[in-house]
Amino acid sequence: MDERRQRGYQLDGSTTQNVMFVVGLVSAGVAFIGLVLGANALLSPRNPTPAKEEPYECGMPQAGSPYAPVRLRFATVAMLFVLFDAEAILLFAVVPSLHGSWIALAEVGAFTAFLALGLVYAWRKGALQWRW
Repeated sequence: MDERRQRGYQLDGSTTQNVMFVVGLVSAGVAFIGLVLGANALLSPRNPTPAKEEPYECGMPQAGSPYAPVRLRFATVAMLFVLFDAEAILLFAVVPSLHGSWIALAEVGAFTAFLALGLVYAWRKGALQWRW
């Protein structure tokens, strides 16, 4: 049998040392987080008052209910912005590497056409209009 094949399933000393180092780091991190949370639970004072349980509003009395309905319209516009912004950045990263390749140009053109199709769809559905 080949010597490399026999050693394939055995960890040599340096690999074992590296694995143990990572295990030690993770264990130390978990132990530190547990220590901090435990110290917080043991040492923090617990004397709630109605004034302490109110949401902090810069020292002013609360103007209204903190539970206001969130308009999903904003989430749609934000999602479209992030989508098209990320894809525009991707285009800026890819286009300089084309180097005159017609296949790459066709791929980027197809990607841009797909983006344009998505933009037209969002426009037709009224996702880009802000209604109060």
